[in-house]
Amino acid sequence: MTDIKKYERYAEKIPLFNGLMAEEVEDLIKRGKVIIARKGETIFHEGMLGSNLFIILSGKVGIYIKNQLITKCHVGDTFGEMAVLNKKPRTATATALEESRLLCLDEKQINDILEKHVAVRLLLNAIHVLSERLERDNYLIAEMVKLLKKHNIDIPELEPKRETEEKDK
Repeated sequence: MTDIKKYERYAEKIPLFNGLMAEEVEDLIKRGKVIIARKGETIFHEGMLGSNLFIILSGKVGIYIKNQLITKCHVGDTFGEMAVLNKKPRTATATALEESRLLCLDEKQINDILEKHVAVRLLLNAIHVLSERLERDNYLIAEMVKLLKKHNIDIPELEPKRETEEKDK
């Protein structure tokens, strides 16, 4: 497979790269760092500050919250982006479930992208990926609420935090 074909395939298969040209994908990959995570190796820990996002080029990664597996990420999936976008500590731990080849992009590399339309496309793709996750998670929450109600288990009321409440703390 020629390099250009490889990058075209990445543009088709990796949601974060959708709509990018092969040359743009090549530029992004060359700006990033490809790392190998061995099976069982922790990529980052819950609570850590992070400024890197990761794209799985091969392998599989488990995402854990409080040592509970919440999802498995496969080839083409992106993880770690929430800490980059929100500038908050990591909300989960990521561990390689098998040897995995990961593209690591840090915040500076993302900000230094030469073509503005590439940055816009990446951000739009990130929003799309996150909204799909949110939609899936909302469905799961709705199903859990049904189960809790069926078994007469009280459900705590959660109100969104307001910025003024955050500042008061």
